[in-house]
Amino acid sequence: MTKKIKPAFKEYFGQPRVSIFLHTNKSAYVKGEHIWFKGYLYNRLKGIPLKEPVNLYVGIYDNNGDQLAKHLFICREGYAEGQIEIDSTFTHGQYYMKATTSWMRNFEEDDSFVQQFAVLGEEILSTKEIEQVGYDVQFFPEGGHWVSDVQGVLGIKALDENGKSVAGLQGIIRNQKGKEITSFRTNRFGLSKVTMIPSTGEKYSAFIDLKNGEIKKIPLPLADKLGLTLSLRSLKSGRVMILIGANAETKKQIGSKPYSVLIHRDGLLKSLNVVFEKEELYVSHILDKSEFHNGMNIVTLIDDQGEPIAERLHFNENGTNKAELTAFVEKEEKDSLVISISGFEKDKSSSISVSVLPKETKAYKQNANIQSSLLIKPYVRGFVENSRYYFDDAIKTRKADLDLLLLTQGWSKYSWENIFKKPPQKKYDFRTGVDLFGQINSNIPKNNDLLFYAGKNSDPTIIYLNEESTSFKLKNYLINKGEELKLTLLNKRGILSRPNLFIRVNTGETEDKVYNLEPFNIVGELADSGGVEANYLNDFVFPENIIKLDEVVVRDRVGGKKITSPFVLEEKLKTVTTETEGLYPRLLDLIRSNGYNIWEVPNAGYDRIRITTKRPLALSLTPPSPILYVDDVRYSDFNILIDFPTSRIERYYINRSGDGEAGGAGGVIRVYTRKEGDVGAARPKKDEKNSKFFTHIVKKGFTPKKQYYTPKYQSMMNDSFRHFGTIHWSSNLSINKNGVGKLKILDTGLKEISLFIEGMSENGNMYSIKKIIRVSIDQ
Repeated sequence: MTKKIKPAFKEYFGQPRVSIFLHTNKSAYVKGEHIWFKGYLYNRLKGIPLKEPVNLYVGIYDNNGDQLAKHLFICREGYAEGQIEIDSTFTHGQYYMKATTSWMRNFEEDDSFVQQFAVLGEEILSTKEIEQVGYDVQFFPEGGHWVSDVQGVLGIKALDENGKSVAGLQGIIRNQKGKEITSFRTNRFGLSKVTMIPSTGEKYSAFIDLKNGEIKKIPLPLADKLGLTLSLRSLKSGRVMILIGANAETKKQIGSKPYSVLIHRDGLLKSLNVVFEKEELYVSHILDKSEFHNGMNIVTLIDDQGEPIAERLHFNENGTNKAELTAFVEKEEKDSLVISISGFEKDKSSSISVSVLPKETKAYKQNANIQSSLLIKPYVRGFVENSRYYFDDAIKTRKADLDLLLLTQGWSKYSWENIFKKPPQKKYDFRTGVDLFGQINSNIPKNNDLLFYAGKNSDPTIIYLNEESTSFKLKNYLINKGEELKLTLLNKRGILSRPNLFIRVNTGETEDKVYNLEPFNIVGELADSGGVEANYLNDFVFPENIIKLDEVVVRDRVGGKKITSPFVLEEKLKTVTTETEGLYPRLLDLIRSNGYNIWEVPNAGYDRIRITTKRPLALSLTPPSPILYVDDVRYSDFNILIDFPTSRIERYYINRSGDGEAGGAGGVIRVYTRKEGDVGAARPKKDEKNSKFFTHIVKKGFTPKKQYYTPKYQSMMNDSFRHFGTIHWSSNLSINKNGVGKLKILDTGLKEISLFIEGMSENGNMYSIKKIIRVSIDQ
């Protein structure tokens, strides 16, 4: 180890590196649906969720990588939640979703998360073309060097003319005289390797057996006359051998110069000495798993001047979670199912997202999972096909295939020239919130200040002014798109007057592109997967302005808003006004004001909201709970009331006596929500000239988080729904101290469903698993 390495590493990796994974509910959508997602941000050095609050920018890009839109979400304690509507601006085709932070702009390496998704038109047509026979077969010496008279490994990668991997391609390597030296066959990702000792001056060629019977000859790279090889070999004992080889002439030139092997990642650094014994041409170090860093390791051979001469990636599975999750339908409740998922860490906080889709779904084609996104992607240069495969414990060859992938990836993403010469400059912070810039366009009366109301999530702020004030700046406000900002001048006597202002909101967004586009067309993959050509997706999802009638609730949008319910007389329903919203911002506040006890216990497991009357029954010491209906749908618990704003309600009915309903000793609560397009309570019209407030509607801000709802599909029993429909999405599964989560979903009538589970615990353990469960609890 030279004095050159340590200070360079310390400076280059001194700032924490963050990786992102977005778990989306699907990868193929139709108009009328939403992309529901959960964002996971990971501190790679500490191996835990990122603790700093930070803005998460999620962009949408077309098939060429050009930006179409960008959305802003807040990330807290390493997690973000949100949704993006598939509206009329989307046409049939392939898109990309990219997630990044302003902090990542400090570094040369792009650690943004990119994922492909599809928007489907009325009918999916096959895109199969005549099969091409043109192949690109590439050879990669392990560690970067292939040296004469030294045993070395050549990685092999086979791609077709479209950049897709070619599985099962066979080849023979021969010398100049045509003698067979070795042979190979590519795996499912078009990868293979051969081990051989190239002779000095010998020219080798690979003879590839094309599928049409033709044999293609491809020259291999010439072996170097001088140099060192770096190789890693997994041993049966579970240990790993690092092998450095040299030919006689190279060893003679090296002499006793101190060479080293570095084992490093994200600033973590270990070193081994490389000393050739007399008469030996190879140096080996056999290491236990515990001697490597957990996760990815970059193994670099360094010469006596501190210059890297060979490099190889190695993945150490130590520290990766091996938890087995079990899932089953615990009970059926009318039109709902309660699913129990167990196997999460006990007494540890975990954040888990779950997508529930039909068993036959073709709409979940995610290339990556949380483990491949956070543990592999940050270190490799190229695209990794189906990277989630390498963490599927059910596949016996996955470890060997991962090592083969890393062998053919070559050097890591980090440039040694940058490490030595271009350390990161901290130009961007962990930005949180948006900044407001105000321009004052009139003289400020003496002893006046501005009183500022920044939406519903912030308390009023006083902006102190003087007579010379012409502008002001407010930083780090959590303001949503569509919110109304209000400012008024306030004098010492408490008199308000309207200021003359101009407001600009800066979210920190920048327009960018997606580079290194994936060589796969997800739309074509769906069509060519078979059996979907007959799936017509026209009117697959009802437009939002269509109201579907059922036996219980009738909503009539003609001639104004009207709520009709067979359970409550019209005159007993109370209307939510602006005064109601101001006094009781949340529905829980409104319920509490009507004589109920409320406990909010966010980490209590399944029942995070508890509501009881203030007096127990005569024969019970426990006060009863009320019955809750939302739009005349009865709920078995009160979790729906978490973050339920009063502004969502049009009318409500609260009866503490139960109104004679069976089981209603704790009372009955019925709320009726506003329909799509209604925003807030009815407000009186106002004359802006006479108003004492300057108002500004925010066009750029955070995208408000919506509560998940299942789209209104025309049918849940046809092939279109079974292949492309959505059953449920949970961005934050509630898990109790015993490591058990409960999930309540709509019963669609399907016999089997798929759960796609991703998540991370507070100590960095990751979960990624697919579970297929039977719906009927009687079978």
